[in-house]
Amino acid sequence: VNDAPSLKQADIGVGMGITGTEVSKGAADMVLADDNFATIVEAVKQGRKVFANIQKAILYLMSCNVGEVLTVFLMTLLGWDVLKPVQLLWINLVTDTLPAIALGVEPIEKGIMNKKPRGKNSNFFSGGVASSIVYQGILEGALVLTAYGLGLHVLPRGTNPHEDALTMAFLTLGLIQLFHAVNSKYVKQSIFQKRTFANKWFNGAIVLSALIMAAVELPFLTRVFSVSELHLDQWLTVLGMGVLMIVIVEIVKFFERKADQRNN
Repeated sequence: VNDAPSLKQADIGVGMGITGTEVSKGAADMVLADDNFATIVEAVKQGRKVFANIQKAILYLMSCNVGEVLTVFLMTLLGWDVLKPVQLLWINLVTDTLPAIALGVEPIEKGIMNKKPRGKNSNFFSGGVASSIVYQGILEGALVLTAYGLGLHVLPRGTNPHEDALTMAFLTLGLIQLFHAVNSKYVKQSIFQKRTFANKWFNGAIVLSALIMAAVELPFLTRVFSVSELHLDQWLTVLGMGVLMIVIVEIVKFFERKADQRNN
């Protein structure tokens, strides 16, 4: 009974579920069902995992949407051919479902318990997430527009280069987001580590989404999505933009880690 005032005063009052009194359990914010203090450590670890996974999903979805908005806006501003509604809907259907869900079930990051506690005023956009959304969205849009420009001026094929260029922009926007899903597994850590592909659900989601995205190139679907069949060099350009997305983000992450080390 004497513990009740202390439990109320504490930031998080923890009571014992087995040996604790009913008064202390009623005053506590959290009750240990097994009376084991190690459970608190595990609860903190799981809480940090959930928070980190939500951040990854937010980073991925919002940066991809920023990239889409910038692409359509700049295409319209420059008077270029604009991605059609059915194409944008297809991209959102493919990229905003399975990969985002898979990011939400990522395993616990290595060293997550070595991080400092989050401040009371922290949110899902803290820890570099907000700035990452902005620059990664801009980068994605820039790469898509680059693919369009290359398709129109450098790699024209057939009688309708505008259709080829728009197809390249469409596929680049869709597939680059799947490459970016790998980037989003870590806000600042490098993806070049063994644990990156430990989540089999994520791996399956990326492969399946990539196949669904590329399926628009099947002859009976090209008319539905208003696309042309690309040549090998055009496909390599599309995939190259995705690889470039990973390379540039990795370089930025490297300098972010160096800056954090200096600040600490």
